[in-house]
Amino acid sequence: MKNSIKMSTFTCLLIITMSFNSHAQQSKKNVLINTWHIDTYMIQGKKYPPSRKEKNDFIQFNKDMTFFSKSEGKDENGTFIYNTNGAYIEMIDEQGGKLKAYIISITKKKLVLKFDIEELREVEIHFNAHI
Repeated sequence: MKNSIKMSTFTCLLIITMSFNSHAQQSKKNVLINTWHIDTYMIQGKKYPPSRKEKNDFIQFNKDMTFFSKSEGKDENGTFIYNTNGAYIEMIDEQGGKLKAYIISITKKKLVLKFDIEELREVEIHFNAHI
């Protein structure tokens, strides 16, 4: 009898934990759906402002899993995949090019990404939400 009570308790805890974890992952995805404007770059603990060409750069993630971005005055469209296990976003542009960005942190107002590009691997890019 004791074992069945322990097993029932364990099963309930497991279901609650999985449910909470799934909800938290969904919430992060919902928070990601926004327009994110570049704020600063963080390199080895020091913050740097974006250049004049990058001042108006942004990424807009949409509910339909599409994105629109502006980088140094160039527009780009495509789709994205949000991978909750690896905590990254993979953006696929209209030509099929892929770009992976690891989510360092995300809140309703701030997003910090590290892009999987050789020259940017040590750079955290900080974005602010356009609310």
